[in-house]
Order: sequence, then C-alpha cells, then structure tokens
Amino acid sequence: MQTIQTVSQDEFVQSEVIARALGYEQFDNYEEVAVYPRGYRILNKIPRMPANIVMNLVKTFKSFQHILLADVDKLDEVEGIGEVRARTIKQSLRRMQEQFVFDNLMI
Repeated sequence: MQTIQTVSQDEFVQSEVIARALGYEQFDNYEEVAVYPRGYRILNKIPRMPANIVMNLVKTFKSFQHILLADVDKLDEVEGIGEVRARTIKQSLRRMQEQFVFDNLMI
C-alpha cells in the first residue's frame, strides 16, 4: 500500500509500474501475465481466522486454487495451523463452494 501511495497519477496508467508495486516480477509484456487470486478476501470470511494465519496460508500456497486443492495434512503443515484448524478451514471452504454452486443454480 505504501508503494502504491507513492505512485504519481501519470504512472498509474503504466501497467508495469502497478505490477511492480503489487509485487510482480519484471516481465516483457505485463498484458500477457496471468494473475490469480491469492484468497485473502475469502479466507478472511472464515470465522475466527486470525490475519496472521491467512498471511501464512497465502505465503505457503501462493494462490487460492492451491489452498483449495490442499488436503488437511498439507494445511496442518502451515505455521500456526493445527489439525483442528486445518479441518475447519477445509470444511469452511467446502461449504463456501457448495453455497456458490447452489446460488448459481438458483439464478
């Protein structure tokens, strides 16, 4: 956030400036780089999920898709997550997925 706040209005239209401010590496063509959700917003919706645990999950798995695919044992390996919390995370994400599918079927 501090880096983004220092970007001038003229630089805001330059995709490479914004990409670097967001932590992406140097690329030849930023328009062709795929960006994947890391999962901060969804993980913060899990009840009693401390911010430091969310940060550890994202740091360990790099993307939300990898977090979804992780089994309880892999989640348990993340710093600050025990077996009980790993199961809670897995169950909460499964319920969210089911709710999303149900909501889309009702449209």
